[in-house]
Amino acid sequence: MRASQDQAFEFGDFVLVPKERLLLCGGEPVPLTPKAFDLLVVLVRRSGHLVTKDELLEEVWPNTFVQETNLTVNISALRKALERGRNGNGKIQTVPGRGYRFVAPAVTREAAPVAIPGVEPVCNDLGTAPNSQPVVPVGAARPFGGVKPRGWTLLAATLVCVAIGAVAVWRAQPQNTTVPFASVAVLPFVSDSSGNNYLADGLTEAIVNGLVQLQSLRVAPRASASRYKGSFANPKNAGRELNVAAVVTASISLRGNTLRIQVDLVDVAGDSQIWGARYQGDASELVHLQTRILEDLPRALRVPLSDQETRRLARPVTEKADAYRAYLQGRYEWGQRSEASLKRAIERFRHAVEIDPQFAAAYSGLADSYSILGYLSYLAPAETFPEAKRHATKALELDASLAEAHASLGFVKLYFEWDWPGAEAAFQRAIALDPNHAASHQWYSIYLLTAGRPAEAFREIQLAQQRDPLSLSVNTDLGFYYYYTGQYAEAVKQLKLVLGMNPDFAPAHLWLGRTYQELGKFDDALAEYRRVEDRIRDWPVSIAARGFVAGAAGRPTLALEALAELKKLSGRRFVTSYGIALIHAGLGQNDEAFASLNKAFDEKSNWLVWLRLDPRWNALRPDPRFTELVNRMRFPVG
Repeated sequence: MRASQDQAFEFGDFVLVPKERLLLCGGEPVPLTPKAFDLLVVLVRRSGHLVTKDELLEEVWPNTFVQETNLTVNISALRKALERGRNGNGKIQTVPGRGYRFVAPAVTREAAPVAIPGVEPVCNDLGTAPNSQPVVPVGAARPFGGVKPRGWTLLAATLVCVAIGAVAVWRAQPQNTTVPFASVAVLPFVSDSSGNNYLADGLTEAIVNGLVQLQSLRVAPRASASRYKGSFANPKNAGRELNVAAVVTASISLRGNTLRIQVDLVDVAGDSQIWGARYQGDASELVHLQTRILEDLPRALRVPLSDQETRRLARPVTEKADAYRAYLQGRYEWGQRSEASLKRAIERFRHAVEIDPQFAAAYSGLADSYSILGYLSYLAPAETFPEAKRHATKALELDASLAEAHASLGFVKLYFEWDWPGAEAAFQRAIALDPNHAASHQWYSIYLLTAGRPAEAFREIQLAQQRDPLSLSVNTDLGFYYYYTGQYAEAVKQLKLVLGMNPDFAPAHLWLGRTYQELGKFDDALAEYRRVEDRIRDWPVSIAARGFVAGAAGRPTLALEALAELKKLSGRRFVTSYGIALIHAGLGQNDEAFASLNKAFDEKSNWLVWLRLDPRWNALRPDPRFTELVNRMRFPVG
């Protein structure tokens, strides 16, 4: 429209005249490439507002597929050009994962032809001079040193060519090409719709899992990076907090069947975006697009790859797009960790393997889902752990190099089969395949602690924490390491640190309550158990803990109320006999406690691996029946 075409924009020392395709600084022309100029016009016209990358690509490169690198390069060129004026830095703000915002105050005026001393009006596309109008200089025009029209034209052409050449070099050689990035974090992908969150989360995990296979690259664990989900975090700040050299951000858009994925790479030390690409295709090409991203990112990170690593990155987990989407949906549900979400995860993983029976990662997802259902006592161990083992074994038959499947198998051997040598071998194999897999170190630490090797257990939980420093689960497990080794002050300190990271993390409240009860702070312990129950309703584990501490504190009425709750719950869901035994022990009802402990043994309760260490059984330890039960567990000699 004419109204928008006949405008000039003033910001600081600059005047932008779109109609004349002219940017002045103090009256002096600023050379820009055509696309950089178009980009500046779009941003300035929407000054103060976010302009997404999609919108910029559509407006500046209409009906053309280009890599997002083009956008990144032109933004960089604009920022350099705008440094000429006063307070030139910071006029263009990056909105991580989304786009850019022009933040300098811009005044809009009606434009008139601009006279530049020594320069004649530029002809329009038809070769005729623009209509003659009174000359109204904009800004303080200064002579250009007697540059003749042809001389200015050649100068401008030369500057444009130099700028284009610089872009080509920048793309080919971003910063120092001789030094690879040693570490990277992948921030949670951003989705344009809550209905596609499973896609964003799943692709984030897939990219992390792909990059961790590179021996020369340290990748921040996904659990640590997940704290930035939904926050549009500043990549530089996130990178410093995660102690990495580079940060990957991305956004996902699914419109109809068209999938767009925008990926950016930020140099943390230089606080600059050094690479970006836009991937677009049909939703059925999801696996192919992910593979392309995994092939491009190591090159952008300048990470040397072995032939084996190159082949591994190029090998998709499945060729079936529908199977992969079901898998991503399953992983999203698994991450919620509620009983209902874990059951939904199983449905999605099953659908994935129905579509592709050779999909190893989906079988590993099934193993993880069944394991957690059993571990959290949502379902009976006999219903869950054998299924977990079956699916982990199937995953390893399809891909013996899948570290997470070895770890899942070790989890079953530890918590259900009580196969101590087998559990240790599985965890060690998982760590050998992927030393950066934090969960393998975390679970191996648990094995070592239950096996009576606390020094080694501490080393492994520290290794897990180094690989995933912000993981709530890992940091909580460090807290219960202190609890089980009798370091209660350290346990309180560590668990409060976890709750400072996330006040709603129920397991930290549970273990803090158990620590308080060993310190004789029974009211504080009860308060923590109530906080757990506020977050997880009808969870037998927290009800049993509350009942025990009530009995131990000399409040039998409260303990019996908890016991009644568990018995009522058992009519409609699984209730571990280990919890029933605890309440009887707290009440001093030893015969009933042993009867329930024997039932827990028959149930193959995962909680029995802590029998030797759990201080809540201290009153029962002198009883020969307790020694007999410990012997039946066949614990390894520490």
